[in-house]
Amino acid sequence: MRPARLPTSRPRVAIVGANFAGLGAARHFGREYAVTVFDRSAAFEWLPNIHELISGVKRPADLRLPRQRLVTRFGHRFVRAEVGCIDAAKGQLTTVAGRPFAFDVCIVAVGGVNETFGVRGADRCALPFKSVDDCAAIGRKLAAIARRPGKRSVVIVGGGLEGIEALGEILRRYRNRAGLGITVVEAGASLLPGMPARLEAAVRAHCAGRNVRILTNSPVTSVTPARVRLRSGETVRSDLTLWTVGVTAPPLLLESRLAGKPRQWAPVTRALRSKRFANVFVIGDAAALPRPLGKQAYYALQMGACAADNAKRALAGRRLRDFKPSAKPMLVAFGDLDTFLVSGRTVIASPGLAALKEAVFQVTMAEIDPPLNASALGQMTGRLRTAATRLAVPTIRRLLKAQRLG
Repeated sequence: MRPARLPTSRPRVAIVGANFAGLGAARHFGREYAVTVFDRSAAFEWLPNIHELISGVKRPADLRLPRQRLVTRFGHRFVRAEVGCIDAAKGQLTTVAGRPFAFDVCIVAVGGVNETFGVRGADRCALPFKSVDDCAAIGRKLAAIARRPGKRSVVIVGGGLEGIEALGEILRRYRNRAGLGITVVEAGASLLPGMPARLEAAVRAHCAGRNVRILTNSPVTSVTPARVRLRSGETVRSDLTLWTVGVTAPPLLLESRLAGKPRQWAPVTRALRSKRFANVFVIGDAAALPRPLGKQAYYALQMGACAADNAKRALAGRRLRDFKPSAKPMLVAFGDLDTFLVSGRTVIASPGLAALKEAVFQVTMAEIDPPLNASALGQMTGRLRTAATRLAVPTIRRLLKAQRLG
Protein backbone atom coordinates (compact mmCIF):
# COMPACT_ATOMS: atom_id res chain seq x y z
CA MET A 1 0.00 0.00 0.00
CA ARG A 2 1.37 3.41 -0.93
CA PRO A 3 1.62 5.99 1.88
CA ALA A 4 -1.26 8.44 2.13
CA ARG A 5 0.06 11.84 1.06
CA LEU A 6 -1.13 15.29 1.84
CA PRO A 7 -0.62 18.19 -0.61
CA THR A 8 3.14 18.48 -1.31
CA SER A 9 2.95 22.29 -1.36
CA ARG A 10 2.71 22.21 2.43
CA PRO A 11 5.14 20.54 4.84
CA ARG A 12 3.63 17.34 6.21
CA VAL A 13 3.47 17.07 10.00
CA ALA A 14 2.36 13.92 11.81
CA ILE A 15 1.42 14.18 15.49
CA VAL A 16 1.10 10.81 17.23
CA GLY A 17 -1.04 11.13 20.35
CA ALA A 18 -3.73 13.72 21.08
CA ASN A 19 -3.86 14.42 24.78
CA PHE A 20 -2.24 17.45 26.42
CA ALA A 21 1.13 17.36 24.67
CA GLY A 22 -0.16 16.38 21.23
CA LEU A 23 -3.00 18.89 21.21
CA GLY A 24 -0.64 21.50 22.64
CA ALA A 25 1.53 20.98 19.56
CA ALA A 26 -1.34 20.85 17.06
CA ARG A 27 -2.80 24.18 18.14
CA HIS A 28 0.49 25.94 17.30
CA PHE A 29 0.52 24.96 13.63
CA GLY A 30 -1.27 27.13 11.09
CA ARG A 31 -2.98 26.02 7.92
CA GLU A 32 0.24 26.50 5.97
CA TYR A 33 1.21 23.08 7.33
CA ALA A 34 -0.50 19.81 6.40
CA VAL A 35 -0.97 18.42 9.92
CA THR A 36 -2.44 15.00 10.66
CA VAL A 37 -3.10 14.00 14.27
CA PHE A 38 -3.35 10.31 15.19
CA ASP A 39 -4.90 8.69 18.24
CA ARG A 40 -6.68 5.39 18.80
CA SER A 41 -9.36 6.99 20.99
CA ALA A 42 -12.04 9.42 19.86
CA ALA A 43 -11.93 11.46 23.07
CA PHE A 44 -9.38 13.70 24.73
CA GLU A 45 -9.38 13.02 28.48
CA TRP A 46 -8.67 15.46 31.29
CA LEU A 47 -6.63 13.07 33.42
CA PRO A 48 -5.74 15.39 36.35
CA ASN A 49 -9.31 15.05 37.68
CA ILE A 50 -10.09 11.40 37.01
CA HIS A 51 -9.98 10.65 40.76
CA GLU A 52 -13.26 12.60 41.11
CA LEU A 53 -15.05 9.89 39.13
CA ILE A 54 -14.62 7.60 42.13
CA SER A 55 -16.88 9.74 44.32
CA GLY A 56 -19.24 10.76 41.53
CA VAL A 57 -18.25 14.43 41.75
CA LYS A 58 -17.42 14.21 38.05
CA ARG A 59 -19.11 12.28 35.27
CA PRO A 60 -17.11 10.71 32.42
CA ALA A 61 -18.65 13.21 30.00
CA ASP A 62 -17.26 16.10 32.07
CA LEU A 63 -13.69 14.96 31.47
CA ARG A 64 -13.89 14.18 27.76
CA LEU A 65 -13.80 16.24 24.59
CA PRO A 66 -14.14 14.94 21.01
CA ARG A 67 -10.73 14.96 19.34
CA GLN A 68 -12.24 15.29 15.88
CA ARG A 69 -13.79 18.62 16.84
CA LEU A 70 -10.67 19.92 18.54
CA VAL A 71 -8.30 19.00 15.71
CA THR A 72 -10.64 20.17 12.97
CA ARG A 73 -10.99 23.53 14.72
CA PHE A 74 -7.21 23.95 14.44
CA GLY A 75 -7.58 23.39 10.70
CA HIS A 76 -6.00 19.93 10.77
CA ARG A 77 -6.94 16.35 10.02
CA PHE A 78 -7.69 13.76 12.71
CA VAL A 79 -7.20 10.06 12.06
CA ARG A 80 -8.62 7.73 14.67
CA ALA A 81 -6.09 4.93 14.55
CA GLU A 82 -3.34 3.43 16.66
CA VAL A 83 0.13 3.93 15.21
CA GLY A 84 2.06 0.66 15.12
CA CYS A 85 5.44 1.87 13.88
CA ILE A 86 7.26 5.05 12.93
CA ASP A 87 9.99 4.69 10.29
CA ALA A 88 11.78 8.00 10.68
CA ALA A 89 14.43 7.11 8.08
CA LYS A 90 11.70 6.73 5.45
CA GLY A 91 9.58 9.56 6.79
CA GLN A 92 6.63 7.24 7.19
CA LEU A 93 4.40 5.88 9.94
CA THR A 94 2.08 2.91 9.73
CA THR A 95 -1.10 2.30 11.69
CA VAL A 96 -1.81 -1.03 13.37
CA ALA A 97 -4.32 -1.66 10.60
CA GLY A 98 -1.46 -1.38 8.08
CA ARG A 99 -2.22 2.04 6.60
CA PRO A 100 0.93 4.08 5.86
CA PHE A 101 1.27 7.87 6.07
CA ALA A 102 4.20 9.95 4.86
CA PHE A 103 5.58 12.88 6.86
CA ASP A 104 8.34 15.46 6.77
CA VAL A 105 8.42 15.83 10.55
CA CYS A 106 6.79 13.77 13.28
CA ILE A 107 5.91 14.77 16.84
CA VAL A 108 5.48 11.80 19.18
CA ALA A 109 3.24 12.39 22.21
CA VAL A 110 2.08 8.90 23.10
CA GLY A 111 2.24 9.06 26.91
CA GLY A 112 2.74 5.92 28.96
CA VAL A 113 1.07 2.61 29.73
CA ASN A 114 0.28 0.84 32.98
CA GLU A 115 3.18 -0.92 34.71
CA THR A 116 2.68 -3.72 37.23
CA PHE A 117 6.40 -4.47 37.77
CA GLY A 118 5.82 -8.18 37.28
CA VAL A 119 3.71 -8.45 40.44
CA ARG A 120 1.78 -11.71 40.13
CA GLY A 121 -1.94 -11.16 39.62
CA ALA A 122 -1.77 -7.35 39.50
CA ASP A 123 -2.86 -7.18 35.86
CA ARG A 124 -5.86 -9.47 36.47
CA CYS A 125 -6.99 -8.73 40.01
CA ALA A 126 -6.25 -5.03 40.53
CA LEU A 127 -8.01 -2.16 38.79
CA PRO A 128 -5.72 0.28 36.95
CA PHE A 129 -5.97 4.03 37.54
CA LYS A 130 -4.93 5.52 34.20
CA SER A 131 -8.02 6.65 32.29
CA VAL A 132 -11.60 7.90 32.54
CA ASP A 133 -12.91 4.39 31.93
CA ASP A 134 -10.59 3.01 34.63
CA CYS A 135 -11.81 5.40 37.31
CA ALA A 136 -15.45 5.21 36.27
CA ALA A 137 -15.22 1.42 36.68
CA ILE A 138 -13.63 1.88 40.11
CA GLY A 139 -16.48 4.20 41.11
CA ARG A 140 -19.14 1.68 40.08
CA LYS A 141 -17.50 -1.27 41.82
CA LEU A 142 -16.82 0.75 44.95
CA ALA A 143 -20.47 1.82 45.13
CA ALA A 144 -21.59 -1.81 44.84
CA ILE A 145 -19.17 -2.91 47.56
CA ALA A 146 -20.23 -0.07 49.85
CA ARG A 147 -23.85 -1.26 49.68
CA ARG A 148 -22.99 -4.71 51.01
CA PRO A 149 -23.54 -5.49 54.68
CA GLY A 150 -20.71 -6.40 57.01
CA LYS A 151 -17.02 -5.63 56.76
CA ARG A 152 -15.59 -4.60 53.40
CA SER A 153 -12.02 -3.75 52.54
CA VAL A 154 -10.48 -1.57 49.85
CA VAL A 155 -6.72 -1.62 49.18
CA ILE A 156 -4.97 1.20 47.35
CA VAL A 157 -1.57 0.11 46.05
CA GLY A 158 0.58 3.22 45.87
CA GLY A 159 0.86 6.20 48.17
CA GLY A 160 1.84 8.70 45.50
CA LEU A 161 -0.29 11.49 44.08
CA GLU A 162 -2.82 9.22 42.36
CA GLY A 163 -3.22 6.96 45.36
CA ILE A 164 -3.71 9.81 47.81
CA GLU A 165 -6.22 11.61 45.59
CA ALA A 166 -8.09 8.31 45.19
CA LEU A 167 -8.13 7.92 48.99
CA GLY A 168 -9.52 11.44 49.36
CA GLU A 169 -12.41 10.70 47.01
CA ILE A 170 -13.27 7.46 48.78
CA LEU A 171 -13.36 9.35 52.07
CA ARG A 172 -15.44 12.12 50.50
CA ARG A 173 -18.27 9.74 49.75
CA TYR A 174 -17.86 6.80 52.12
CA ARG A 175 -16.06 7.98 55.26
CA ASN A 176 -19.23 7.54 57.33
CA ARG A 177 -20.05 4.13 55.86
CA ALA A 178 -19.84 1.59 58.68
CA GLY A 179 -17.69 -1.47 58.04
CA LEU A 180 -15.76 -0.05 55.09
CA GLY A 181 -12.01 -0.13 55.72
CA ILE A 182 -9.27 1.31 53.49
CA THR A 183 -5.62 0.29 53.42
CA VAL A 184 -2.97 2.28 51.56
CA VAL A 185 0.12 0.22 50.69
CA GLU A 186 3.28 2.10 49.69
CA ALA A 187 6.59 0.45 48.79
CA GLY A 188 8.64 3.49 49.80
CA ALA A 189 9.36 4.97 53.17
CA SER A 190 6.77 7.73 52.96
CA LEU A 191 3.60 8.86 51.25
CA LEU A 192 3.78 11.37 48.39
CA PRO A 193 7.51 10.86 47.71
CA GLY A 194 9.26 13.92 46.38
CA MET A 195 6.73 16.31 47.92
CA PRO A 196 7.09 18.33 51.12
CA ALA A 197 6.80 16.25 54.29
CA ARG A 198 3.98 18.54 55.47
CA LEU A 199 1.68 16.95 52.89
CA GLU A 200 2.15 13.47 54.31
CA ALA A 201 1.63 14.78 57.83
CA ALA A 202 -1.63 16.48 56.79
CA VAL A 203 -2.93 13.36 55.04
CA ARG A 204 -2.12 11.19 58.05
CA ALA A 205 -3.86 13.70 60.34
CA HIS A 206 -7.01 13.56 58.20
CA CYS A 207 -6.93 9.77 58.34
CA ALA A 208 -6.48 9.59 62.11
CA GLY A 209 -9.59 8.26 63.80
CA ARG A 210 -11.00 6.95 60.52
CA ASN A 211 -11.00 3.39 59.26
CA VAL A 212 -7.83 3.98 57.24
CA ARG A 213 -4.61 2.00 57.59
CA ILE A 214 -1.37 3.25 56.01
CA LEU A 215 1.49 0.81 55.37
CA THR A 216 4.82 2.19 54.14
CA ASN A 217 7.97 0.19 53.32
CA SER A 218 5.55 -2.50 52.13
CA PRO A 219 6.17 -3.70 48.54
CA VAL A 220 3.42 -5.87 47.07
CA THR A 221 4.41 -9.34 45.86
CA SER A 222 1.07 -10.68 44.61
CA VAL A 223 -2.60 -9.81 44.20
CA THR A 224 -5.58 -12.17 44.21
CA PRO A 225 -9.30 -11.35 44.01
CA ALA A 226 -9.47 -11.36 47.82
CA ARG A 227 -5.93 -10.69 49.07
CA VAL A 228 -2.89 -8.46 48.63
CA ARG A 229 0.33 -10.11 49.78
CA LEU A 230 3.25 -7.98 50.97
CA ARG A 231 6.97 -8.75 50.91
CA SER A 232 6.88 -8.98 54.71
CA GLY A 233 4.61 -12.02 54.35
CA GLU A 234 1.54 -10.18 55.62
CA THR A 235 -1.66 -10.49 53.60
CA VAL A 236 -4.29 -7.77 53.49
CA ARG A 237 -7.90 -8.72 52.78
CA SER A 238 -9.32 -6.84 49.81
CA ASP A 239 -12.72 -6.70 48.15
CA LEU A 240 -11.39 -4.10 45.73
CA THR A 241 -7.74 -3.39 44.89
CA LEU A 242 -6.70 -0.20 43.09
CA TRP A 243 -3.35 -0.14 41.30
CA THR A 244 -2.27 3.51 41.27
CA VAL A 245 1.47 2.98 40.82
CA GLY A 246 3.58 2.53 37.78
CA VAL A 247 3.70 3.90 34.28
CA THR A 248 6.12 2.78 31.62
CA ALA A 249 7.01 3.56 28.03
CA PRO A 250 4.75 2.09 25.34
CA PRO A 251 6.25 -0.51 22.94
CA LEU A 252 5.94 1.98 20.04
CA LEU A 253 9.06 3.83 21.22
CA LEU A 254 11.23 0.73 21.02
CA GLU A 255 9.63 -0.61 17.84
CA SER A 256 10.26 2.75 16.15
CA ARG A 257 13.87 2.82 17.43
CA LEU A 258 13.23 6.03 19.34
CA ALA A 259 14.36 4.19 22.49
CA GLY A 260 17.05 1.54 22.84
CA LYS A 261 15.46 -0.76 25.41
CA PRO A 262 12.00 -2.04 26.38
CA ARG A 263 10.16 0.19 28.86
CA GLN A 264 12.57 3.04 28.12
CA TRP A 265 11.40 6.59 27.41
CA ALA A 266 12.73 8.19 24.22
CA PRO A 267 15.87 10.28 24.83
CA VAL A 268 15.65 13.82 23.48
CA THR A 269 17.84 16.91 23.30
CA ARG A 270 17.08 20.08 25.21
CA ALA A 271 15.15 21.17 22.09
CA LEU A 272 12.93 18.05 22.40
CA ARG A 273 14.37 16.55 19.22
CA SER A 274 14.94 12.81 19.22
CA LYS A 275 18.58 11.91 19.79
CA ARG A 276 18.20 9.23 17.13
CA PHE A 277 16.30 10.94 14.32
CA ALA A 278 16.45 14.60 13.29
CA ASN A 279 12.92 14.60 11.85
CA VAL A 280 11.25 13.40 15.07
CA PHE A 281 10.39 15.33 18.24
CA VAL A 282 9.20 13.54 21.39
CA ILE A 283 7.14 15.29 24.05
CA GLY A 284 5.01 14.69 27.12
CA ASP A 285 5.47 11.58 29.23
CA ALA A 286 7.22 9.77 26.35
CA ALA A 287 10.25 12.08 26.40
CA ALA A 288 13.37 11.39 28.47
CA LEU A 289 14.66 14.92 28.94
CA PRO A 290 18.32 15.68 29.73
CA ARG A 291 17.07 17.01 33.07
CA PRO A 292 14.11 14.96 34.40
CA LEU A 293 10.83 16.82 34.76
CA GLY A 294 7.63 15.92 36.56
CA LYS A 295 5.00 14.39 34.31
CA GLN A 296 2.40 17.13 34.68
CA ALA A 297 -0.25 18.37 32.25
CA TYR A 298 1.00 21.96 32.25
CA TYR A 299 4.52 20.81 31.30
CA ALA A 300 3.03 18.69 28.51
CA LEU A 301 1.22 21.73 27.08
CA GLN A 302 4.44 23.77 27.25
CA MET A 303 6.37 20.98 25.54
CA GLY A 304 3.77 20.85 22.79
CA ALA A 305 4.19 24.55 22.04
CA CYS A 306 7.99 24.24 22.04
CA ALA A 307 8.01 21.16 19.81
CA ALA A 308 5.69 22.82 17.29
CA ASP A 309 7.94 25.86 17.12
CA ASN A 310 11.05 23.71 16.73
CA ALA A 311 9.42 21.52 14.10
CA LYS A 312 8.70 24.64 12.07
CA ARG A 313 12.27 25.81 12.60
CA ALA A 314 13.65 22.43 11.52
CA LEU A 315 11.55 22.47 8.35
CA ALA A 316 12.86 25.96 7.57
CA GLY A 317 16.47 25.04 8.33
CA ARG A 318 16.64 27.39 11.31
CA ARG A 319 18.30 26.93 14.70
CA LEU A 320 16.19 25.18 17.33
CA ARG A 321 15.34 26.61 20.73
CA ASP A 322 15.81 24.79 24.02
CA PHE A 323 12.74 23.87 26.02
CA LYS A 324 12.60 26.03 29.14
CA PRO A 325 9.75 24.90 31.38
CA SER A 326 8.12 27.47 33.58
CA ALA A 327 7.33 26.03 37.00
CA LYS A 328 3.77 26.35 38.26
CA PRO A 329 2.24 25.61 41.65
CA MET A 330 0.55 22.23 41.95
CA LEU A 331 -2.90 21.68 43.43
CA VAL A 332 -3.34 18.35 45.20
CA ALA A 333 -6.88 17.39 46.20
CA PHE A 334 -7.81 15.25 49.18
CA GLY A 335 -11.52 14.87 48.61
CA ASP A 336 -13.58 17.51 50.42
CA LEU A 337 -11.33 17.30 53.48
CA ASP A 338 -8.50 19.44 52.12
CA THR A 339 -6.72 20.81 49.06
CA PHE A 340 -3.01 21.63 49.01
CA LEU A 341 -1.29 24.31 46.97
CA VAL A 342 2.35 23.23 46.55
CA SER A 343 4.98 25.67 45.30
CA GLY A 344 8.50 24.35 45.75
CA ARG A 345 8.75 23.43 49.43
CA THR A 346 5.92 25.78 50.40
CA VAL A 347 2.51 24.24 51.12
CA ILE A 348 -0.78 26.05 51.69
CA ALA A 349 -3.65 23.86 52.86
CA SER A 350 -7.33 24.74 52.82
CA PRO A 351 -10.57 23.03 51.77
CA GLY A 352 -11.41 26.32 50.05
CA LEU A 353 -8.59 25.75 47.52
CA ALA A 354 -10.83 23.13 45.91
CA ALA A 355 -12.61 26.04 44.21
CA LEU A 356 -9.30 27.11 42.65
CA LYS A 357 -8.60 23.60 41.38
CA GLU A 358 -12.08 23.46 39.87
CA ALA A 359 -11.58 26.88 38.27
CA VAL A 360 -8.33 25.71 36.64
CA PHE A 361 -10.20 22.73 35.24
CA GLN A 362 -13.13 24.77 33.92
CA VAL A 363 -11.00 27.54 32.39
CA THR A 364 -8.48 25.23 30.73
CA MET A 365 -11.19 23.00 29.27
CA ALA A 366 -12.86 26.10 27.81
CA GLU A 367 -9.50 27.19 26.34
CA ILE A 368 -8.95 23.78 24.74
CA ASP A 369 -12.54 23.67 23.44
CA PRO A 370 -13.95 27.22 23.22
CA PRO A 371 -17.78 27.30 23.27
CA LEU A 372 -18.02 28.58 19.71
CA ASN A 373 -20.73 26.16 18.57
CA ALA A 374 -23.74 24.47 20.08
CA SER A 375 -21.93 21.22 20.83
CA ALA A 376 -19.00 22.84 22.66
CA LEU A 377 -21.33 25.22 24.47
CA GLY A 378 -23.50 22.31 25.57
CA GLN A 379 -20.53 20.43 26.99
CA MET A 380 -19.28 23.49 28.85
CA THR A 381 -22.75 24.06 30.30
CA GLY A 382 -22.85 20.44 31.43
CA ARG A 383 -19.48 20.76 33.17
CA LEU A 384 -20.61 23.91 34.98
CA ARG A 385 -23.88 22.27 35.99
CA THR A 386 -22.03 19.29 37.43
CA ALA A 387 -19.72 21.58 39.37
CA ALA A 388 -22.66 23.51 40.81
CA THR A 389 -24.74 20.52 41.86
CA ARG A 390 -22.03 18.10 42.97
CA LEU A 391 -19.38 20.44 44.36
CA ALA A 392 -20.70 23.92 45.16
CA VAL A 393 -24.04 22.97 46.72
CA PRO A 394 -22.63 20.20 49.00
CA THR A 395 -19.84 22.55 50.10
CA ILE A 396 -22.28 25.32 51.00
CA ARG A 397 -24.48 22.87 52.92
CA ARG A 398 -21.48 21.59 54.86
CA LEU A 399 -20.40 25.12 55.77
CA LEU A 400 -23.90 26.04 56.92
CA LYS A 401 -24.09 22.90 59.03
CA ALA A 402 -20.74 23.72 60.62
CA GLN A 403 -21.97 27.22 61.49
CA ARG A 404 -25.10 25.79 63.17
CA LEU A 405 -22.97 23.41 65.21
CA GLY A 406 -20.80 26.34 66.27
